[in-house]
This record gives sequence, structure tokens and C-alpha cells, in this order.
Amino acid sequence: MTIAWSAFTPWSALAGGVLIGIAAAMLMLLNGRIAGISGVIGGLLKPVTGDLAWRIAFVLGLLVAPLVYAQVAILPALRIDVQFGTLIVAGLLVGVGTRYGSGCTSGHGVCGLARLLPRSICATAMFMVQDSPQCLWCDTWLVYEELCMMMTFTSLFAGLVFGLGLIVSGMANPAKVLGFLDLGGSWDPSLAFVMGGAVTVAAVAFTFARGRKQSLLGADMKLSTSRVIDGRLVLGSILFGVGWGIAGFCPGPALVALGMGEVKALAFVIAMLAGMGIFELLERRRMARLERTA
Repeated sequence: MTIAWSAFTPWSALAGGVLIGIAAAMLMLLNGRIAGISGVIGGLLKPVTGDLAWRIAFVLGLLVAPLVYAQVAILPALRIDVQFGTLIVAGLLVGVGTRYGSGCTSGHGVCGLARLLPRSICATAMFMVQDSPQCLWCDTWLVYEELCMMMTFTSLFAGLVFGLGLIVSGMANPAKVLGFLDLGGSWDPSLAFVMGGAVTVAAVAFTFARGRKQSLLGADMKLSTSRVIDGRLVLGSILFGVGWGIAGFCPGPALVALGMGEVKALAFVIAMLAGMGIFELLERRRMARLERTA
């Protein structure tokens, strides 16, 4: 292995990682939600009343991040070397894998590592190896409605900051990601600085929030505490790792690249959504079989 010093960008990678960590901390401390982008998107495929607005806002923030970035600096060029067929296969693998593995580089890799969750440590290792409520009182309803509006706004801002972090760090560029994953060739270690910056900032926020039942805005804290490492986690992580390794895209960077107008990113995102849809279909069939045999 040799280090690609000409491609090494530690300071922008670290700065982008810090932005990603701030976005994850913001979403968790204010909204009580994990900034796991595959989970955010997956929740849109099986909508629950009262749980949609913040998810849509977060995704919108990712999509508009390139437009905001372009107001102050020239957008970096993305290099997507793989062809459409490969992107479709990779998108399907990432879509299915993130749902089976219950997370991706943001949910497991940033938020999970920041909490030192064994599941997330295992899942991240696999990535790298593989390349509506009814209210009785009007006042209660008004408080709930105000909370939803605040959560939507903070989610939009968190998504925007997250997207800016992906651009600044270089994670939105598949060629940069593949350079990091190419441990046997000319290795670009920049993305290690991204993870380091993001995990460090997020860890401080998660430590502050440990044991809290409500976020700073008063929303219930919905943080996974599962420590189970099972076949589904391993299989999903492997599928995700393979898809990530052949395309250099995972959910967040793909959405940011889509916001930059990359047609190949659109092909990946469509395939990823299809993969998530396949997972939901298989899950419904599995649950139906379990109910019949119960």
C-alpha cells in the first residue's frame, strides 16, 4: 500500500467531519433523533403519522446543500467512474443492506461509534472489510403542532449542515471514497479524518444526552439501545459494504450528488430506493409467515 499524498486533504476532511458531527448532535439533542440517513429515508417508505415532516425536511436539507455551498464557493467536481449498470447494482445492494443492517456510514459509522455501540462497531467493521396521535385538549394539540414545526425546521437545518459537511470533506465524491477504500493500492486516508472529526463531536453530544428522556425541544428521545449482533446485522453490513465499495456512494453523499445535478447519482438513488422497497416487501412476507406459524 502506498499513500496518495497528492489526493490527501486532511484539513478539509476534518472540517467536513466536524460539520457532520454538529449536524448529528443537533438532530439528536434538539429532536431526539438519530442522523442515520438510510433510516431517515427508510421511514419515508413506511410512513407513520406525525413522523414524516422532520424526515422530509432532513432529506431536503441534504438536497439543497449544494445550492447553498455554491453561493459562497465553487462546487467541487465529482468524479463518478463507474457505469450506470454498476451504479444500479450498487444502489440495490446499499438499499437492501442498509435496511437489513439497520444503518449505514452515518447511523452506525458516526452516531453508533460515538456511542460505542457494539452493533455499530461490528457493522462499521463489516463496511470497511467489504468495500397519529389524537389530542383531547386544544392546548395540548397546539403545543404538539408547535413542536412538530420546530422539529421540521431543525431537521432541515441539520440536513443542510450535514450536506455541507459531506461536500467540504469530499465524501460526496465517489472517487475520493474509493481512494480511501483502496487499502491495497494508492490509499487516500482523508476520510479517516472525516470520521474522526464527526465521531468526536457527536460523542460529546451523546455523552451530554445520556440518560435524558426528552430532547431540548421536549421531543421523546428515540435512540436505539440494542446491543444484539446477529446474522441480519452482519448480512446487511456486508451487502452495504459491497455496494459502497463498487460505487463509492452511500445514501447521504448520493443525495448530495443528486442535488448537484449528477445524473449517475439519480440512477443510484432510484436503485437504492428500489432496494429498500424490496426489503420492506420481504419483511412483510416474513412477518406474515411468522403470524401464520404462531
